[in-house]
Amino acid sequence: MNSHGINIRAELRDTLKLAGPIVLVQVGHMSMGMVDTLVAGRVGTTALAGLGLAANFFWTFTNVCMGALLALDTYFSQAVGAKDNYGLARYLAQSFWSSVIVTVVSAVGIVVGLWIYGAVAAPSETRDAFLGYMHYIMWCLPTLFYFFVLQRYWQARNQVMPFLLIILGANVLNLFACFGLGLGWWGFPRWEVKGLAIATVISRYVMLAAGVVFTVWRLRPASYRLPALEWPVQERIFRLGLPAAGHTALEVGAFTIATFIVAVLGPVPLAAHHVCLMMAAFTFMFPLGFSSAAAVRVGTFIGAGQPAHARVAGWLCIGLSVSVMSCFALGYLLFPRLLLGWFTQDPAVVELGVKILLLVALFQIADGTQVSTTGALRGLGNTRAAMIANLIGHYPVGLALGMMLCFGFGYGALGIWSGLALGLVSVAIILMRTWIARTKNMGNVRRL
Repeated sequence: MNSHGINIRAELRDTLKLAGPIVLVQVGHMSMGMVDTLVAGRVGTTALAGLGLAANFFWTFTNVCMGALLALDTYFSQAVGAKDNYGLARYLAQSFWSSVIVTVVSAVGIVVGLWIYGAVAAPSETRDAFLGYMHYIMWCLPTLFYFFVLQRYWQARNQVMPFLLIILGANVLNLFACFGLGLGWWGFPRWEVKGLAIATVISRYVMLAAGVVFTVWRLRPASYRLPALEWPVQERIFRLGLPAAGHTALEVGAFTIATFIVAVLGPVPLAAHHVCLMMAAFTFMFPLGFSSAAAVRVGTFIGAGQPAHARVAGWLCIGLSVSVMSCFALGYLLFPRLLLGWFTQDPAVVELGVKILLLVALFQIADGTQVSTTGALRGLGNTRAAMIANLIGHYPVGLALGMMLCFGFGYGALGIWSGLALGLVSVAIILMRTWIARTKNMGNVRRL
């Protein structure tokens, strides 16, 4: 027990019970991209480079739009904590229209971006691989956002296992589809990068269908008509969600800009950059899961009028994130060649990747700190702090320093990654200071 009579051990148990499946769900999402990367490495270095560029481009737009839906973490969890079943159902119904809005915005951004890239990029095999992947992967856009909403809804209700099973099944399907359509196994046509995109699209639609079936089965709605669009509710969702989208845009945008900068250096640096970025993104899924758990636990206790309990829940999730990322940092330091060998056999890519993974290891703790703190603040209804922190940390610090080291001092991709690492450290420091300041006044925090 602490001074407020809160059983820390019980809270840790409840947090792990929620966070464990959420972490695995996040890892499952990332694993689909990892499989694409693994198979692309067997197609060739150029295919790997092109897919890496395409994946960064695609997920920039989609992650930013998903960020706008992160407000639902706050509204769902606080409604659950307050036992407001009407409000919970209303936000779920309106989330359909929120998903439609972000799907349209994301599609427009991707189409415009593709047109610009196709017009300015010089003809090359990397460019062909990029366009080949993008022309197919964008068809899974509608599935991404509504599955995301359904996952957040059930996560707020502490029912994560069904979605974990759905994602595990989709990963198995994607694995077989990638080997079949990407490499031409089992008599399928060898479509290479195009086949990897089609495999992912098929898997995403299967995921959404399973999520919808589960939701209908559990809720048994009286009517299957589309809900009427309520602009006041949409305004509340996006008023809180747009700063979260801004934070996501600034964070993901920094790494996307870095990818296009590295692309100028050639296919080998780009391939090494993408493999290391995929590994960093994979380990990032673990603290991202704790971040989601922090948003749910903190938001639930705020909704229930228990601010002291919310503070403890936030700190536990931050501590768990730091512990897990410390273990990953050690793994990157001890086994870089083994890890890189899973993705590519190109000696030049491996040699550069070993040096980049050293930098990845150095920023793991900062990355875990900043994302879990972002989730805890989101549970309080604060999405602006993360946007401001990412603006300061990734641009005046991270990218500016990285470009100077890359081109001014000739460190190439290593210079870019050095800047990204220092940017993440800066973001973590700013957000931690914000969380500490907010926890001193938890008694004044109220449900939105």
